[in-house]
Amino acid sequence: MLVHRKGRFVLSMLGIAFSVVIMFMEIGFFNGINDSQARLPTFLNADLVLLHKGRTTLLEGDQLNRVRMQQALAFDGVVTAVPLYEGNQLIANPQTGLLQAVAVLAFPPHTQPLKLKELVAYADLLAIKGNILFDRKSRDLYGTITAGTPLNVGGQSNTVVGLVEIGPSIKSDGYILMGDQTWDDSKSGAELVSMALLKVRPGTDLAALKKRLSEKLSEDVIVLTPEEIRQREVDFTANATPAGGVFAIGLVIGFLIGMIICYQILFNEISDNMPQYATVKAVGFSKSYLTLLVMQQAVLLAIFGFIPGLGGGALLYYFIEHSTGILMFISVPRGALIFVLTLFMCVASGMLAVQKVLRADPAEVF
Repeated sequence: MLVHRKGRFVLSMLGIAFSVVIMFMEIGFFNGINDSQARLPTFLNADLVLLHKGRTTLLEGDQLNRVRMQQALAFDGVVTAVPLYEGNQLIANPQTGLLQAVAVLAFPPHTQPLKLKELVAYADLLAIKGNILFDRKSRDLYGTITAGTPLNVGGQSNTVVGLVEIGPSIKSDGYILMGDQTWDDSKSGAELVSMALLKVRPGTDLAALKKRLSEKLSEDVIVLTPEEIRQREVDFTANATPAGGVFAIGLVIGFLIGMIICYQILFNEISDNMPQYATVKAVGFSKSYLTLLVMQQAVLLAIFGFIPGLGGGALLYYFIEHSTGILMFISVPRGALIFVLTLFMCVASGMLAVQKVLRADPAEVF
């Protein structure tokens, strides 16, 4: 009954796919904002991280005194403590000369505070004042920047010696990485660090060490794992900003649009085949059988509509991520959520549409 009229079936499938794409886009933007804001913690090469207590999110700029790092090194199990400086500077677009704000990360050159293999290769070059690394995933507003490009960062002349891949966040459109000596020239206050990255000895009880550090340094320090920082950023953007509510409403709207489309499809199909349904009912088939028949069509519509919707969503994700830098990807849990919503949407529509069959009197039809 679904594929008898192939043109109608294709249009029906595309109608369901349209609502699936809407739901994918809403959940994609929501998770994209969360994942982009929480991008930096996934790069932190540390077991534990010290942050200032006032820094409730990475959007805040509260800094620690370097003495806290030395205190942390006194704890049994802590092997290294690497300072990471964060800030913002203006750089000039090499092509247009326009000034744009960029996020800066600075650190001792021969350390690896971030999980970037390029830091090992460029360590010696970063030790030279004025050499920097540029994030190739930065938004296009910075212009075309390659290795060897001279850049004016905060009024200082610098040279890009290599490229890394991090990506923009809510706070920044891109990153520049530099050694701490170059940072001293471009930013005062090197005795204050944005975060201290701790590596611990293998086999150390991380939870116990974290508890001891928190108790001893509790005056102005919080101790978190990189994953805890990432989750904290996600919770902040989801709960403390309007993004969660806005995209949740969009998801509901997409669901309702799909439900209306699916109901109309099934209602029209039932109306067109009413004599057949009435005949089946007249020869003694139960209401449960008729309900199951319509539910099967609803489930098939959900499956056939979800497949092109999944493809359309993945294609749009690709273009949006490459044009905006926002992290957009379809994971198994997210895809499963949209499929369950699509299935529920079609089944609910089928339950409404089947009432026409259940109320039909075969004598009136014929």
